[in-house]
Amino acid sequence: MSLDCFRSLCDKMETSYGLQPTLIVSIEESVAMFLRICGHNEVQRDVGLRFGRTQETVNRKFFEVLRATKLLTCDYIKTPTRQELRRIPEKLQMDRRYWPYFSGFVGAIDGVHVCVKVKPELQGMYWNRHDRTSFNIMAICDINMLFTYVWNGAPGSCHDTAVLTMAQDNDYEFPLPLRDKYYVVDSGYPNKQSFLAPYRSSRNGVVMYHMSQFYNGPPPRNKQELFNRCHASLRSVIERTFGVWKKKWRILSDFPRYDIDVKKRVVMATMGLHNFIRISNYFDEDFVEVMGDTNINNVNSENDLDDMESDGIPDGNHMANIRENIADMLWANQNTFH
Repeated sequence: MSLDCFRSLCDKMETSYGLQPTLIVSIEESVAMFLRICGHNEVQRDVGLRFGRTQETVNRKFFEVLRATKLLTCDYIKTPTRQELRRIPEKLQMDRRYWPYFSGFVGAIDGVHVCVKVKPELQGMYWNRHDRTSFNIMAICDINMLFTYVWNGAPGSCHDTAVLTMAQDNDYEFPLPLRDKYYVVDSGYPNKQSFLAPYRSSRNGVVMYHMSQFYNGPPPRNKQELFNRCHASLRSVIERTFGVWKKKWRILSDFPRYDIDVKKRVVMATMGLHNFIRISNYFDEDFVEVMGDTNINNVNSENDLDDMESDGIPDGNHMANIRENIADMLWANQNTFH
């Protein structure tokens, strides 16, 4: 993060979230050590050498900042109410590629894997198809690349659809939109009420749905492929959001050093910091790099194998009709999308 953003964060930690300096360690140093651990996945011993502190001091300050960041996260990741989900995002209305076609869009959902250290007896549960132990974390983001909801810590062996079912069944605050609103999702999810997925197949065979299949390739051949291209471009906001988040916080992707409970707390802390940086509106090169790029594909590549697994789940009639209507409008105005 920029120096101005760092200073703002330190001030916020002290004035709003109870982080206190000591005679020998300032707020700024405590936060800097925490960011060094999370941003670079450095071991606490090396951080201690870098700052001239004992490993015990680094460990203590890490957990002090982690506790304060948990409080910050509660303020910066807020589950939208149903009333808030009625609102049409201004940024959506201003983008002629998506408006008025995707007028019911309220966000994008996807899962992302985060490596974690687990006990041997739990490895089977957390082992994913990329031969490592991980969480499968489901998140919702809005069109501004802000996390709005997180289901944190499903075992890595769980498919995306299973994680979504867990969240809906076990969290009464899950932000389910009204009938004509929806989240855009990839083909690993069913096309059902409140969740708009791409077409999976047509009479002519498999239909393209990844941006990489359209990028520098032939134009869409039919309304299904045009819909999938526009849908994938809009849905790329969640992949770009995950991409920025993982790029900033190497503790999420590199060798896991913390157990399940601590890693869950780190996941939420870094997501809260992601939103803090975005909302603070200071210049940030990671966000700038991906802001206008809707051709990013496979940012969340660990879940690519999940695609197409839900083929056996029938499409909901209501969402199928919405998808058909959008596809018809796009095909009738196909010069709109560039």
